[in-house]
Amino acid sequence: MIRPSTTTRFICFTFLVLLALRGLGQATDPVAPGRAPKNIIKLAPLGFIHGQLPFSVESRLGFERVIGPHSSVAVAYSHLGTNKPFNFVGSVALSAAISTAFTAAGYPTVVYTDTKINTSGYRYQFQYKHYLSKKAAPEGLYLSPHFSYAKADYDIRLKAFEVAAAIKMTNSNYNLLFGFQDIWGKHFVVDVFTGLGYRDRSIRIFDTQGKLVDTMPKGTALKVSSGLNVGWAF
Repeated sequence: MIRPSTTTRFICFTFLVLLALRGLGQATDPVAPGRAPKNIIKLAPLGFIHGQLPFSVESRLGFERVIGPHSSVAVAYSHLGTNKPFNFVGSVALSAAISTAFTAAGYPTVVYTDTKINTSGYRYQFQYKHYLSKKAAPEGLYLSPHFSYAKADYDIRLKAFEVAAAIKMTNSNYNLLFGFQDIWGKHFVVDVFTGLGYRDRSIRIFDTQGKLVDTMPKGTALKVSSGLNVGWAF
């Protein structure tokens, strides 16, 4: 059974609040017909707390362009960096995994030690959004086929030993998202979404000479997605 994370519960709560505000008419006056904005620049505020890949933070810039009365296309690019608050968790989890991999590959036995993790990488996304409401795009409920690809390099160093390793991870996601996007006033945009999809993940461990040491299990192919974007429409 898949249990929703704290982030997922927060996104769902935000989604319900936005719908309630919309239904009660507490949002500001909508943009006049025929003058709806065609472009949106977006950021992902929760990405600065935790990224889509383990032990990372995500600085994301997105762009959405309306292409029809009820449709739009969107792209986004993200820089992945080190998530310092989660380094302790990473130290515990990755130290055990790396020690096991090195031992299985015939290297001298490495016992548990604190692990320093540095992360770098990128992520890009493409999606088509079909708006279901009577209002013109880019507002209202929508369905969205969505694709994303991420690549991250983890520099791992076991502090108590002269041992280092590199983990290279790639992650391809194919999703169907359901979301709600609203424009507050004339420009401020809030976009919340959730959905399901298929994930294809590759995780490889290399030593300092670049030799492949081991591959890690891909994990479940089921991907549960949720997110919050804010932006500026024009």
